[in-house]
Amino acid sequence: MLSLANPDRLGDSEPNTLSPTIADQRLLLFSIFIIAGCSLIYELLISSLSTYLLGSGVVHYSVTIGLFLFFMGVGAWLAQYVRGNLMDAFVRIEIALGLIGGLSAVLLYAAYAWTQYYYPAMLVVIAAISILVGMEIPLLTRVIEQGRGIRQGLSDVLATDYVGALLASLLFPFILLPYLGHLLTAFAIGAVNLLVALVVVWHFRKHLMRPKLQITHAALAVGLLLVASLFSNTFTGILERSLYQDPVIFSTQSTYQKIVVTQRGRDTRLFLNGSLQFSSIDEYRYHEPLVHLPASHSRTLERALIIGGGDGLAVRELLHYPELKDIVLVDLDPEVTNLGRNFDKITTLNNNSLKDPRVTVANDDAWRWLEKDGDLFDVIIIDLPDPDTTDIARLYTVEFYKKVARRLSVGGVMITQASSPWVVRNAFWSVASTLDVVFENSQAVYSQVPSFGPWGYVMASNAPFAKQRNIPASTRYITNDNWQFVLKHPTDLPPIEMPANYLQTLPLMRFYAEGYQALQNGE
Repeated sequence: MLSLANPDRLGDSEPNTLSPTIADQRLLLFSIFIIAGCSLIYELLISSLSTYLLGSGVVHYSVTIGLFLFFMGVGAWLAQYVRGNLMDAFVRIEIALGLIGGLSAVLLYAAYAWTQYYYPAMLVVIAAISILVGMEIPLLTRVIEQGRGIRQGLSDVLATDYVGALLASLLFPFILLPYLGHLLTAFAIGAVNLLVALVVVWHFRKHLMRPKLQITHAALAVGLLLVASLFSNTFTGILERSLYQDPVIFSTQSTYQKIVVTQRGRDTRLFLNGSLQFSSIDEYRYHEPLVHLPASHSRTLERALIIGGGDGLAVRELLHYPELKDIVLVDLDPEVTNLGRNFDKITTLNNNSLKDPRVTVANDDAWRWLEKDGDLFDVIIIDLPDPDTTDIARLYTVEFYKKVARRLSVGGVMITQASSPWVVRNAFWSVASTLDVVFENSQAVYSQVPSFGPWGYVMASNAPFAKQRNIPASTRYITNDNWQFVLKHPTDLPPIEMPANYLQTLPLMRFYAEGYQALQNGE
């Protein structure tokens, strides 16, 4: 048990506190380095997991970091009441932190999959982890200052803490999340906390009250996390089966997103960060308007650019035009394009389109790629996820579309998917307004995709729209005889004036979030 007392009655010296040697101080500073890294990884882990499950990355990262800082403050305040053997108190806190932090991801996954109380569970987990982290640093600082004095001790502790956080901020996005995923990362970082506790117990065993008992507790906790890690694939499978309606046949965590493929019968579905990208049953209703409207209206058709669309389905439609000599696909995530190139369930759908010699794949940020000097394109197709994060919403801005226009040939046509004109009507027309700022002509395009509901796109050009060539006979949804129906505004969804989306403010994100929030509220 921690011994608590009124801090106002304490003297300048710590009762029952050891005077650390240089070796003791170095070990404690190294412990602080590790603790700082682990605590930041817990923050990033919970933020990214919440974003994966619920979207709204800016909201979840901001709220998680704010709550962590607040509860760390609570922990730092509580630390002043800890008396007695500070090293005993630190070890007990570190063991609790390792166990709770190690199980944090699986607890939050379970709360989302099987209850309606994800946010209360998230709050409890954040509070428990950050209060414990907030208590550790003051306790170790009080021990270290016995040997170094308050001025040097506090400076060394803070410097070590910040360096540890820097290392963690690099490890998480580039190594831990892509290679381990959420569950294994949590298990691994929890085990690191517990190993720190074991090392500290062994080193300071002569100064602790019950070192053997603490070693036993830490070892049991490490064992629990190791056993849990052995079943991480089983846990992931159980949880993902709860998250997705159909059996999961492929799942991986890339540097940028969670990629999941499900299948039931002849229905294959691709999800990115939990959001449906297509269903094989009706994806042609999405891709045919997206591709054949601009392709049939461009003055010439020799070179085409696709931004996004790493599944290769839009490329499949373009390859029906024999006059096309060159198709460039720019998709940020190589894991998605590898899926489109090598995963049999996807290659069957896209007819191995990404292996066609006319197709060049560039795994790059679209913004950066467009800024490079390069050839012009007769058709530019933008097939990106919905603008629910800043990373995506910036690719729906006036500034981005100006870069697109610079790479469009004379008489060329571009098109972007613009989400649902029914569910997020304000967002849809904001995209149209944004294109109106850049291009002389724009045209809303509509489709009915059963998996998505009413869906929309916006086509734009600096030349008047005029059909230049036939739509291929291979299409199933739009044809040469009926293609004009996708240009007709639904009578109950007339155009509305909405602000354009600029990089500085990104109002499109708000319009998008408000639309889906209204849907959830039944408005």
